[in-house]
Amino acid sequence: MTNPLKILLLEDVATEAELILRELRRAGLVVEAVRVETRADFVAELARCTPDAILSDFSLPCFDGLSALALATTSHPAVPFIFISGTIGEDTAIEALKRGAIDYLLKTNLQRLPSALLRAIDEARGRAARLHAESRFRDLIEYAPHAIVVFDQHGRIDIVNAQAEALFGYPRSVMLGADGKMLVTAAFPHWHTALPDSQAAPGSSISFEVIARRCDGSCFPAEVSLSPLQTAGGHCISSVIRDLSERKAQEERLARMTRIRTILGSINSVILRVHDKQMLLDEACRIAHEQGQFASAIVGLLDPATLAVRPVAWSGIDPAFLEMLDFSADEELHSGQGLVGRALRSKRGVVSNDLQHDSPAAPMRDEFLQRGYRSAFVVPLMIGQQSFGVLALLASERDAFNEDEQHLLAELAADISFSHDVIDKEERINYLAYFDALTGLPNRALFLDRVAQLLPYDASVTAERIALVLIDVERFHHINDTYGRAAGDDVLRVLARRLRDYLADPGYLARINADSFAFILKDYRSETEVVHLIEGELAGVLGKPLQMTDKAIRLSVRAGIALFPNDGSDSDSLLRNAEAAMKDARAAKVRYLFYTAEMNARTAEKLSLENRLHRALAEQQFVLHYQPKVDLRSGQIVGMEALIRWEEPGVGLVSPFQFIQVLEDTGLIVEVGIWVIEEAHRQCARWQEAGLVVPRIAVNVSQLQIREKDFVARVLAVQAQHPCPRLEIEITESLFMDDANSHLARDKLVALREAGMTVAIDDFGTGYSSLGYLARLPIDTLKIDRSFITAMSASADNLAIVATIISLAHALKLDVVAEGVETVGQRDQLTQMGCNQMQGFLFSPGVRAEVMAGMLEMG
Repeated sequence: MTNPLKILLLEDVATEAELILRELRRAGLVVEAVRVETRADFVAELARCTPDAILSDFSLPCFDGLSALALATTSHPAVPFIFISGTIGEDTAIEALKRGAIDYLLKTNLQRLPSALLRAIDEARGRAARLHAESRFRDLIEYAPHAIVVFDQHGRIDIVNAQAEALFGYPRSVMLGADGKMLVTAAFPHWHTALPDSQAAPGSSISFEVIARRCDGSCFPAEVSLSPLQTAGGHCISSVIRDLSERKAQEERLARMTRIRTILGSINSVILRVHDKQMLLDEACRIAHEQGQFASAIVGLLDPATLAVRPVAWSGIDPAFLEMLDFSADEELHSGQGLVGRALRSKRGVVSNDLQHDSPAAPMRDEFLQRGYRSAFVVPLMIGQQSFGVLALLASERDAFNEDEQHLLAELAADISFSHDVIDKEERINYLAYFDALTGLPNRALFLDRVAQLLPYDASVTAERIALVLIDVERFHHINDTYGRAAGDDVLRVLARRLRDYLADPGYLARINADSFAFILKDYRSETEVVHLIEGELAGVLGKPLQMTDKAIRLSVRAGIALFPNDGSDSDSLLRNAEAAMKDARAAKVRYLFYTAEMNARTAEKLSLENRLHRALAEQQFVLHYQPKVDLRSGQIVGMEALIRWEEPGVGLVSPFQFIQVLEDTGLIVEVGIWVIEEAHRQCARWQEAGLVVPRIAVNVSQLQIREKDFVARVLAVQAQHPCPRLEIEITESLFMDDANSHLARDKLVALREAGMTVAIDDFGTGYSSLGYLARLPIDTLKIDRSFITAMSASADNLAIVATIISLAHALKLDVVAEGVETVGQRDQLTQMGCNQMQGFLFSPGVRAEVMAGMLEMG
């Protein structure tokens, strides 16, 4: 042994004690012995330390061995006690063993002492270890975080812990010895039958789920883990029982939330690809029904006039039942008392998780119950603060809609509402792209498209005769000046209606310009028939008096006529030549003119202008003027637009309207456009050197420029040479009409924005307006065309167009600039609609750089 044995020796004779210790040492034992003779010393030594063994004489003068044994077993029951005596009878020895002694030896037979002592100590230590293990085992069971029940080999309960008492509600005394079946339902009555398998595979365990039963009869889902256990009493099986109620509830909540999120994801995918309101609503209902596993889904739209709610999309419901539904937002009606009416009025989702026990006043409650519906959630569809419909979801089980689900479903309704609103606006803008908002007639773009579809592919083999007639209202501006713009708009609407009623095929009637209309005549027999129509019938129809406040006025028109195929083989050339004919008719003061080849004499003039423009570029005759952009809230200058002007020697300042189109037609716009960007950068640098704070400078960029392969590189090279950190590129919507090139243009604009520039759409609303493009384009600003600003005070419709464009831009997180603001009234209306900036003659026309510098100095 490494450590000496601590021996407490109760012996009154010192020589006897020495013989005992000598025998132990002779056997090789290392001992530390303390000898005592009296009761007091014995008790004191037991209190001082715990010996490995106690060796005691049986008879002492003032003490006796049995008394010492009683003291030792009381204070140190685990310490082995051995009697060593000269005389001890057998009966006395047996009595001593019964009282707790481990062994007894005669002093005449001390050679047996070492082995008896070692055996006694080993057995004592073994007993102590077992007792410690059992104590720890019971502590582990008792204080385990889960319920533990130990079954014997017959399935009876042998051990339970406090958690088991709390989980099942039985007192421990009731469970101990009872059959384990009391803890489970009939769903799994024989869980202890796994014991034989466990015996066959020691150390193995199995887990399964059961429906457990509490003392009060209530049931709950539980997970049971069984493990075999070997005890002194034989084979047992230990079970760890966990209440799965919360986990199951969480799993159910997670599954339901996942289901709703799946619906959100699917419907958002639909929103990205669908641009039809009915298809959007149909798909939303289908996804909610099929993927969301709701019994039925219905979308109803509100009639603002009657407050009735009409189902327009549904899934999972009998259409015949839909016809029975009668819902309203009117609180005074019985049909407005239910979930639908309450949701529309409160503008919040309304839920019933138990339709059966709802108020009997709920409309059509019984009909819904008869069809198996038990829960319903109705959430309003809203644009801003205005409800326009509802999304109703029906479930066949009670408590189908918890708060988290209601929140997500409200998000779903908001997504549907937003997309519905965007499609509405897109349809409106698409309408404006192809129709005239004032008259409802097709505009120039749609007219050309329809005429192109009408014309035969091969003009040389057709016998069909087609005339394109362009008419212009004479002195129309006098009507505006005399009676006001609203009266002028009324005149145009009347003319449009008369033309529509007169023409045999009004589908080929369009408003081309402010006071010009175009239409097609088909299958005429001769030019004389066309003349007769224009001078006779049409002049009579359009010339009927119009009542204008205090007097009736008569209108007269002039016409230009181009004939297919002689005057043009396509829609563009026909219209262009009809316009040329009408201009000549106006100049000649005649009622009509057919197009003639002589009118192409103006081509020579155009060629001359082209040559002069080449010289202007080479001799640096171009200059830039700058028109400020003003913040509508603060009145401060926050930007400017660089406007090209031509100062031709001997001629003076030439209007850009006279040469910009020629620059485009000849391709000179590419080089002139780069010069504009360079000059804007140079001027920016000059202003900065003068200590001025320079706001963002906008330059107009042509489609031809952007389509140049090296456009971005050339612009970035200019920026590197003349740093001007605040440059804005203005483009027109028509840049993206060609799908084959639109992605390339987009990539170039992205590159410029990454270099610190911003991008604006100029003249918005006059070209190809598409939300699909706007949402994807790398733009920062929309500039509303001046024609919309000029017209907005004339009618509520025109004002609504401007408001729609501003609302759309803000929805896309874009700034809005109004062009051509000339009156205080226009400015105030734009401010009220939330427009960000304006430019126009109300503040300043385009001015030279030195004048602009003075404005910047003044702030």
